[in-house]
Amino acid sequence: MRHGLILAATGLVLAGCTTGQLAGVQGDPTPDRPGTRITIRNPNDAKWMAVRPAGQQAPQGQQKTTSMLFWVCRPLACASGQAAVGALNSPSPTRHPDRKALEKAAKLLAVQTRAQDLMAEAASEGDERITALSSRVTDVRGYPAIIAESKRTSHGKASFVMRGELFIGLFRVRLISTSSDRAEAKRNFDEFTAAMEIVDVEPGQPTQPPEPAPPPSALDGPPDRT
Repeated sequence: MRHGLILAATGLVLAGCTTGQLAGVQGDPTPDRPGTRITIRNPNDAKWMAVRPAGQQAPQGQQKTTSMLFWVCRPLACASGQAAVGALNSPSPTRHPDRKALEKAAKLLAVQTRAQDLMAEAASEGDERITALSSRVTDVRGYPAIIAESKRTSHGKASFVMRGELFIGLFRVRLISTSSDRAEAKRNFDEFTAAMEIVDVEPGQPTQPPEPAPPPSALDGPPDRT
């Protein structure tokens, strides 16, 4: 069973990169040139393989306003056997989202999931279902975020999706983790958010040095039988 996240990304090609600048200006923002730079790093090269959608370059003469990054778990590197993480950025409508507005948006995500479920059920004659599990407003890395979980069932097999809408400075980052195990989907989500390098300087704010990226972690070894 292939994950919906990968199926939706047609034309994927293997890429050697394991680190990508997801959003922001070239170089670190400064008080003289405020802005936001976000870099998502592969937290574990031995576990994750980077893939890149074709056609990432913006048309000539146009500025690219979105960018996508994808990783799939290497064979035998994830307990579930199948896991993937994707990230997509777009400009944020505001640098400081209102909390109540985010709570309304979180409720709307659950409504959208129910609508998708009705469409999937009708199109598959009941073989595919999508169930909203949770949605909430929280903070991720000190920035406001909407976190939603859902379950997709296809021909009796289940996969879990953890979706985060992270409002980081000038950008909204959508981070999606999918796995056939719900707990693993959350662990992978947390693994990638922890590895994000964020440099965000507001006008009139002194620059903050980028947070050091955590060192890549080794895969767990076989259990000790002694």
